[in-house]
Amino acid sequence: MGMNAYFTYNVVGFRGTGSVDYQTALTAILIEGAIFLVLAVTGIRFAIAKLIPAPIKLAAAPAIGAFLAHLGFQTAEGLGIVVADIATAVTLGGCPEAYRTPIVALDDACIANRMSCVTSDAYTCDVLGGKMTSATTWLGLLGMMIMAIMLAYKRSSGIIVGIMFVTVISWFRDTAVTFFPDNEMGDARFDYFSNVVALEPLNKVIFQYSSDLRGAGIALATFFFIDFLDTTGTMIAITSSAGISDENGDFPRSRQAFAVDALSTIIGSIFGLSPITSYIESAAGVEAGGRTGITAIVCAFYFFVSIFFAPILASIPAWATGGALIIVGAFMCRTLPLIQWNKIDHALTAFVTILLMPLTYSIAYGLIGGIMVWVSFQGVFLLLSFVGIKKPGSEDEVKAEPETQAAPVEEDAKTKADARADTEISA
Repeated sequence: MGMNAYFTYNVVGFRGTGSVDYQTALTAILIEGAIFLVLAVTGIRFAIAKLIPAPIKLAAAPAIGAFLAHLGFQTAEGLGIVVADIATAVTLGGCPEAYRTPIVALDDACIANRMSCVTSDAYTCDVLGGKMTSATTWLGLLGMMIMAIMLAYKRSSGIIVGIMFVTVISWFRDTAVTFFPDNEMGDARFDYFSNVVALEPLNKVIFQYSSDLRGAGIALATFFFIDFLDTTGTMIAITSSAGISDENGDFPRSRQAFAVDALSTIIGSIFGLSPITSYIESAAGVEAGGRTGITAIVCAFYFFVSIFFAPILASIPAWATGGALIIVGAFMCRTLPLIQWNKIDHALTAFVTILLMPLTYSIAYGLIGGIMVWVSFQGVFLLLSFVGIKKPGSEDEVKAEPETQAAPVEEDAKTKADARADTEISA
């Protein structure tokens, strides 16, 4: 959602109050997609991606997993356990709606005129209390445990069953966990939900381009840089979780995958959309067993169907899906043991990458932070090598290499011998 938010609030601005108008921003996205397509077809895009240091590639999946879990713990996309705090930015929440105090941006305009204070969906439970007393939070936690227990018994349908269980319970009105509370917002939600089927016109968003290429260039630079890192990190993380990437981060048909991503951005701009990119929630499909393009085709079909049943799908509460994000986030941490934690340059690079993604709410910022740490380390090591100071750990690696290579061979031979013995016994 980072690119969506950047497109809407930073570039176009709230109701068009930004520095770039809507049509010009879409033109920038069209150009960005075309550039991405050229880079993908020529293989340049993945060649650049291969330059990403090893610790960052290994940390990408756990970092995105932490990002997903962070979303799952928050209110807008999850259980509402992590909320805003006036002094510490985040704190424990889980308070009912009646106990929530909105966070207000205390800028100069707000101080001069209290009626123009900027508010958001962020709130705190510190003022009125009621932490962890929200019924929806506990219902979401119950749904998460249903998912986890079913997955423990190798039931791949566990996530969808848990979401459906929480959703159906939340659709009953006049309960503590209802998605349709007895107020103006609840009534509006229920009225929309009652439509079941709805189709909105697209006449105001299709082919909304501009000839202002100079203005488009301003937005293009940021879109290109952030989207490139965002997509690259997501691709590496998802393919790593699927177990189809090699030690260099390469995966089968990577050129085609990046080309499809670029085409999606181009087509999305035709329909008035911010940059379409590989989605980190694809990890849920990977954990359910998806490994081929058939998974994407099936998802595309269901997304097409969802266009007509938007009132139903829009009524799935965030606390029904938050548990799924947390569980998928946990699954994506499998590569953590592969990071060389005994080397400070590897450890700090990976650690910064993992922490920055959820804390800055951006995959790109996490990758940038990790790259800056890695480059700083390697730059200092290179400068010190000119005065005769060797890179830390280089001698230890040479001494340990024969043992490291011999151990797997010995272990592999033992495993094969055990397997033959078991076969003979069985025969």
